[in-house]
Amino acid sequence: MKIGSMKIGSLKVIILLVAMAALLAAAPIAAKGRSGGILPGSSAKDPVDIDAGKLDYFDKEQKLVYSGGVVVVNGPSTLKASRLILLLDKAQQGQEGNGGSDRVRHIDAEGPVTLVSKDQIGTGDRGSYDRNESKVYLIGNVTLTQGDSVVKGDKLVYDTATGQATVVEKPGQRVRSIFTPGEAKGEKKEKKESAPAAERRAD
Repeated sequence: MKIGSMKIGSLKVIILLVAMAALLAAAPIAAKGRSGGILPGSSAKDPVDIDAGKLDYFDKEQKLVYSGGVVVVNGPSTLKASRLILLLDKAQQGQEGNGGSDRVRHIDAEGPVTLVSKDQIGTGDRGSYDRNESKVYLIGNVTLTQGDSVVKGDKLVYDTATGQATVVEKPGQRVRSIFTPGEAKGEKKEKKESAPAAERRAD
């Protein structure tokens, strides 16, 4: 049953568990077996900050649907998508939670999706997060960039517990990596710096 639809525009929607409790009129419950947040590098105590153009809330399914340039910030990581679906644990009155993002059990992100975590940038056609696995997935035309190194494949798996990122390809396909040597970067810089001088000599 859909009980609410809000057009948010530029208004920022901040989902803290305290705010969720007020929205859903129920107390949060603690997550089992999870120490990290929902995005890489975050902790279970970090709030989930969501900025979107529209929010639809479905009470029976305990589902939140965000659309319109969705931006999610959780600790040091940021996720961008065109549409985001959050599935929550059903709240239980009188049961205490430890705050943060405990009630978020599953997330689906519709793309294009971009995930930025510290010095890593991952992109894909769609993404998902599952609390039981403690993993974030980017799927379809995936690219993982870290500095000048680029890895391409079909699926990117972030383990939020260990912080490890793994890129895998479809069966029969091969993962492609591009690493730029430091010398090559220095040569590119020299060419850029010498170009104006060359132009001045031509004049």
